[in-house]
Amino acid sequence: PVEYANINIPILCITGYYDGAQIGALEYVKQYYKYNKNPNLYFVIGPYDHGGGQRGKPADTLMSYPIDPVAKRSMRGLAFQWLDYILKGKEKPDLLKDKFNYEVMGANQWKHAPSFAAMNNDTLTFYLSNAKNQDRYSLITQKPKRKGSLEQTVDFRDRTTQNNYFTPFIINDSLDVSNGLIFASEAFSEPFTLNGSFFGTIITSMNKKDVDLSIAFYEQMPNGKYFYLTRYLGRASYSKDKSNRELLKPNEEATIPVNETRMVCKQISKGSRLVIILNVNKHPWEEINYGTGKNVHDETIADAGEPLQVKWYNDSFVRIPIWKDRK
Repeated sequence: PVEYANINIPILCITGYYDGAQIGALEYVKQYYKYNKNPNLYFVIGPYDHGGGQRGKPADTLMSYPIDPVAKRSMRGLAFQWLDYILKGKEKPDLLKDKFNYEVMGANQWKHAPSFAAMNNDTLTFYLSNAKNQDRYSLITQKPKRKGSLEQTVDFRDRTTQNNYFTPFIINDSLDVSNGLIFASEAFSEPFTLNGSFFGTIITSMNKKDVDLSIAFYEQMPNGKYFYLTRYLGRASYSKDKSNRELLKPNEEATIPVNETRMVCKQISKGSRLVIILNVNKHPWEEINYGTGKNVHDETIADAGEPLQVKWYNDSFVRIPIWKDRK
């Protein structure tokens, strides 16, 4: 807190919706605004990966998705314009109309707000129902009246499935569900703008002391294709306090907050649906949490033991921040 409070220089922070470093950038900005009484920071985010948010000009396509024309501007050029503004007294860059500046994917529009909170004026809440609708489960807007659960088995010794939803493409014809559970909302009756980071609570019980959750979020568009929005990957034992590990008690109900997903901003069409895939991570490119309670970096496949038996309860929910035009 003291270090953030004592920062007294102008700051420009640029990142992208698909930037691997975005979560760190967001945390820095949030902490800075929390502890600094005289903040002087401008934040810019758009449809970029890490390179696109830093280089001279972003590529025309991002993960095969054609970005909006207004987003095709040089972020490096913006940085130099900012330096001229701060150090040489030149005109402030036209993009920086407010403290928080973000491009709405699909709307071909930059928007501006004084804070993260001002970017949205509503939230949508969806519960992970255990009611099945064809090949998927329902995302419902009312908390289920009766407690229920879905059961899942994850064998960490089985490497034929990876249970990880990093994708090289933003728009997909179909979903690789792997061993996961897929949930979908009803079709939206009107368009809105998704603005910000998903958050929520997963309620679960399992036969191990820890787990790494993988949650992928998609818009299923009216044409049936899936637009990859973002994903969450988090360790249950650090979900409440990043500095203190709290292991789960086997076979006892646990509440896992989900509050560090990457921010995304997109125009959601009438007739689209929100689709979520819930799973347990066991991707070979990432550290695998076998749930023994030992330091995860000391675990090996020899610690896999019996398969993970997990229950996902239907009072689990996710919330999405949105901007809805008032009539």
